Amino acid sequence: MKLDARQADRFLADPHLANPGSTRLVLIYGQDTSLITNRARTLAKRIAGSLDDPFRLAELDADHADRLPEEASAQAFGGGRKIVLIRDVGDKQAPAFEAALAAKGDALIIATGGDLNGRSKLRTLAEKHPEAAAIACYMPDAAARGPALEAALRSAGVTIARDAITLAASRLGGESGALADAAERLILYAGPNGTLTLADIDAVLDDQGTASMIDAIDAALAGNPRAADHAISLAIDEGAAPVAILRVLLTELSGLRLTAEAIARGASPRDAIAGRRPPVFFRRQPTAIKAATLWREEAILAAIDRARRAEADCKRTGSVPEAIARQTLLGLAQRAARATG
Repeated sequence: MKLDARQADRFLADPHLANPGSTRLVLIYGQDTSLITNRARTLAKRIAGSLDDPFRLAELDADHADRLPEEASAQAFGGGRKIVLIRDVGDKQAPAFEAALAAKGDALIIATGGDLNGRSKLRTLAEKHPEAAAIACYMPDAAARGPALEAALRSAGVTIARDAITLAASRLGGESGALADAAERLILYAGPNGTLTLADIDAVLDDQGTASMIDAIDAALAGNPRAADHAISLAIDEGAAPVAILRVLLTELSGLRLTAEAIARGASPRDAIAGRRPPVFFRRQPTAIKAATLWREEAILAAIDRARRAEADCKRTGSVPEAIARQTLLGLAQRAARATG
């Protein structure tokens, strides 16, 4: 079953999901890592009661997907429906999901994955199987961020000036988590029934290295390792978080993928960039056009996978996020540089 954005929250709140014999696999995938994680954890907690109960909840990573049939057919100790939560899945794990669904167990498998395209075997399985559901989580585009933030503020009784919402939208990250975090900070800053001005936005939502971050990503995708290395150093010095850099990179790669698809249909790189929505800022267009000549869909999908793995690595204990983000960007820059040859 394929669910659109309007159906997803209603489906995830369906009390029947707590009962054996209903949906047995929920695949939550897409670009918005924050929304994917939030939906998966919220659903698991709603049914299992807690994320800390080992008798009701089994957690796997993609490398242990071969355990899915066994976990999915096991009963929860003490009653209730068992949850199997598995992260970072893709087409490589599709056979394990097929085997788990064939095993006819009672557990609910909640799987999270990246940006699975329409040809994905795993996505197709979740959309077509009678006991499965697929929910896409896409990041709100630039045009939607302002209204979404304004609605969140309004629900808390906070108003915001029109020029202030425009500035705020320009400083928000692409993910829903970044938007929710910004809304929370602004609500606390404004206070009950407060009003936010341009100066308030400037005080609360600083740039945090945004300009240098974009420069680093543009240089990497255009095949300029030296410029990318310089810009990422500036971005980190200015306060940009490595995970934020990688998430903005994922947003740019998603846009580059749309450009590559337009070029594959016959558009010129210049026309493909001109047709992007939201539009590419005019000062970035020459670099974006160059990147469009260097990247094809297969390479872009590999880059998206690399960026997602880098983001996950940044969150591991003992990691050095700055080094991971730098290595990821420089690796992409070197790949693009080879394409110029």
